[in-house]
Amino acid sequence: MGFFFTTVETKEPPNRSKREKCWESRDIYFKCLDRIEVIDPLNQQKKSLIKKECGNEDKQFEKDCVASWVKYFKQKRPFDKKKERMLNDAKNEGAEVVQLPGYRK
Repeated sequence: MGFFFTTVETKEPPNRSKREKCWESRDIYFKCLDRIEVIDPLNQQKKSLIKKECGNEDKQFEKDCVASWVKYFKQKRPFDKKKERMLNDAKNEGAEVVQLPGYRK
């Protein structure tokens, strides 16, 4: 009867301090990427540069965060950078940024 049953270890979701540690590690890793002017950490052409210049930060980021969060943050970074650039361009052109109800900054 034991053939069809396996015990699955379920991890606890990260508590507040673990989430904060994750975000801190993410920010350190992303600052390193900014320093070497890499927008997309998943870009295969930049993989060796990232590993050489930000390898330690990346390892710490992956250690401190749940794997699904690492994937999410790395995929989301290019969009966030583009959004930031567009908002800065609009501001420099004198445009007014309007917050819509329900819109998260």
